[in-house]
Amino acid sequence: MNNKPLQKSNLAHAIQESLCLHSIPRTLILGLSCVCANYVYADQQTSSTADTVLTTVNPLAQDDVKQTTTTQQNTADQKIQNTAIDNSLKNFQSDAVYQLNSADIPQVDQSMVNEIYQVAEQAQQQAKQDSAQIPGVSQLIQAQKAESNTANAAIQMNEPAKSVDSYISELSQEQVQLPQVLQEGNDIQVPELAAEQTEQKRGFFSRLFHRDSSDTATVKALPKIKVTVRGAVPELNNNIEAKLSTFTEDAFEDYSVALPQIRTLTTQAAEALGYYHAQFKFTKTSDNALTVDVTANEPVKVTAQDIGFSGEGADKPAFMAIKLAPDLNIGDIFNHGLYETTKTRITSAASDQGYFDSYWRMHDVKVTLKDENSTDPQQKDRTDINLSYETGERYQLADVEFRMSDPKKPFPLKESVLRKLVPFQDGTDYASWRITLLNNNLINSRYFNYASVDVVKPDAIDKPLELPPDVKTLVEQQRQSNSENPQNLQPIEQQENTAQTKQQAVEESMFAGTQENQDPQQSKLAAQASSEEDENERLKQQARIDKKIPVIVTLNADKLNNLEAGFGYGTDTGFRIRSQYRRSIVNESGHSFESSLELSQIRQAIDASYSIPYKDPLNDYFNLVGGYEREVNDDIGQGVELDTESAVLGFERLIKKSLGQWQQNMSVRYRLDRITTKGAVDYDDIPDAFKVISDDPEQESLLFGYEISRTDMDNRVNPNRGFRQFYRIEAGTKSLLTETDMAILNAGWRFIYSLGENNDHQFVGRADLGYIVTDDFNRVPYNLRYFAGGDQSIRGYDYKSLSPEENDLLIGGQALAVGSLEYNYQFKPGWRGAVFADVGNAYDADFKTPTKYGVGLGLRWASPVGPIRIDVGAGISEDNIPIRLHVFIGPAL
Repeated sequence: MNNKPLQKSNLAHAIQESLCLHSIPRTLILGLSCVCANYVYADQQTSSTADTVLTTVNPLAQDDVKQTTTTQQNTADQKIQNTAIDNSLKNFQSDAVYQLNSADIPQVDQSMVNEIYQVAEQAQQQAKQDSAQIPGVSQLIQAQKAESNTANAAIQMNEPAKSVDSYISELSQEQVQLPQVLQEGNDIQVPELAAEQTEQKRGFFSRLFHRDSSDTATVKALPKIKVTVRGAVPELNNNIEAKLSTFTEDAFEDYSVALPQIRTLTTQAAEALGYYHAQFKFTKTSDNALTVDVTANEPVKVTAQDIGFSGEGADKPAFMAIKLAPDLNIGDIFNHGLYETTKTRITSAASDQGYFDSYWRMHDVKVTLKDENSTDPQQKDRTDINLSYETGERYQLADVEFRMSDPKKPFPLKESVLRKLVPFQDGTDYASWRITLLNNNLINSRYFNYASVDVVKPDAIDKPLELPPDVKTLVEQQRQSNSENPQNLQPIEQQENTAQTKQQAVEESMFAGTQENQDPQQSKLAAQASSEEDENERLKQQARIDKKIPVIVTLNADKLNNLEAGFGYGTDTGFRIRSQYRRSIVNESGHSFESSLELSQIRQAIDASYSIPYKDPLNDYFNLVGGYEREVNDDIGQGVELDTESAVLGFERLIKKSLGQWQQNMSVRYRLDRITTKGAVDYDDIPDAFKVISDDPEQESLLFGYEISRTDMDNRVNPNRGFRQFYRIEAGTKSLLTETDMAILNAGWRFIYSLGENNDHQFVGRADLGYIVTDDFNRVPYNLRYFAGGDQSIRGYDYKSLSPEENDLLIGGQALAVGSLEYNYQFKPGWRGAVFADVGNAYDADFKTPTKYGVGLGLRWASPVGPIRIDVGAGISEDNIPIRLHVFIGPAL
């Protein structure tokens, strides 16, 4: 083909004339030209020998599928042929198309136009005929398998060390480069021109209801085959089954074609677990089922392992722990996954501890298989692991830089308050847990709508790996071979692509009218993104120089007010409505305000709390508290209804985690209680405790208290394991706004323990003890006495319906002892059935009050907002056994 093959051709003139007269788009000429070129190219390919490069080309295909088989005898001839073809294509693409624009246009010859379409149709038919001669995948796989077996035999005879790293890399590359048709187990087919589908017109209602729907067809998951693996250890069986279960039924249809790939996948799954000598027997039991019988044979075991560290962190615990306790030990069956896990542990330890100059000196594992034909008993399989890691220098944390999400807005808090949330100082050794703790502190402070912590780390160092001695020898031999043959020194890409056509890319913005009017806002955002990217690169470079990691905190506090409302139901309180308001930041000093309101059938309460940070906004602060509560008790006996009102004003200091995980609460509370009785009762029948109330319905007390508590749980919403304990003492004296000298002692314990698969079996228990130390119990305010019964006490009895009685009136107890134990079984994820037993009571000073028992059944649901518990309890201590329904929302701890 000459340089201007179509310039003087009648065929070309006819094409041009046809385009001008019939207004056919110019893209048609490119398609016709490609068809003609395809015909010529296919003809030249047919004339070559059987060992030359076999390529299928179809301009109608979306992806070119190529399969190449070469021999050493015709490599040079093949390169010459490819060069000639590429030059022809280059000349055709670079000259012919553009010269048609300037060529003289002769008169139209209609017969020539008809000839064009006839030639195009013949070219398509010829291409289809040529494609039928393409060898199938089974032939290609058999050729590759034969070549691979020959290479493997040579390797086994010479017994060289085999690099698993390179082996895995080669497998992954082959998997990526494998055409889709090979993965599905089908022969290579040249795509045919699909018939044009006429778009069906949709009616008015169809267009109305589907106007936003996409016309793109939904890709459905292809059905997979069913695999049964037998004969090996469970771990090997499961790995092979998992590997083969990805095989599709379509690819499995032609079993003779699919079998080689199935064998390859099975071998990979076995070798991944160290079974390099495993043998397999495949049986197709149905159209979509496969059975694999495995003979595992002796696995390859770790023979030698050397894990070494150098640099500043070589003797640090994070690295020494990996060296002393790797995932694989000498004598273990070699497992590729565990080997990679050890490598990941090393790099993760370096990243978590701030060794950002770290890099691999060597990571190498060699599997040497014994010669199966050898009779030497000393010859065995070997696996040698060599890991060498340079930690470099440990980085430090720089001073935290605070920013607002809107740079125009000022900080809502003083810098001194913000600094108290930072758990490290400038120059502290880097540790990822410190960054996590900083992020948690910002969230738990509840000051901000959101807060993000960005850590700018330098780019990872990528250095060439040091080679083991045996690999160095191979590399040196390769270099000598390359020096003897200069042709091999040329890069592979350059060797293969020297004759390929390279066309200049045309920048569309060079042509007038192609520039789009860019939105100013988009330009601003693009400039901002570019500026941030430049700053990020600058910070990376600075971090590398200073060996300090910049920490940037971005804050947003646009919405400081938060109002929540909800409703619920509890058998102790009835239907209730609750609302809560919080102002997260009152002033720059970090003060906050919170209040809540609760309304129910028997209880109405409002309380407020004003918090003032002290040494730590999270763990040490003062609270000013106040509230009002009214409660109606219509079940104290003899038809008497008791209406109690309480007003509380106090001051407390909360200190968290000063004693490990313990929380301390030191408080001062002033209480004013008012009690009103309703009902006709003979004065002589009123207990002494109520006679005091009758004489003076208002009782006051000033109590000084101290409480220490601790809660440990695995999940704060729906815990499976946890333990909570608290100990509290409150004391008051009649010389200081208190009715009588008294001390109130309380202690409580809660636990949850789950076991079994998926934590199906669960035990829940609780215990509460209390005692009021006083010389005059009758003067102890009624609301400070003990009562039992209800959801959180003894189920089967009403709320606060149990206590010592006088003349059938509940007077409250001086002591409390209540316990509960229940067993829950998870019969469905998130759902549990429960059986429980409760025991105890509110007792008099001498514990002479009868003990009450309650038993029952329940249902538990682990809802997104917390556990919801529904219980049906029976008070079995009574002659007429009461049965009560109990509903409670919240964790058992």
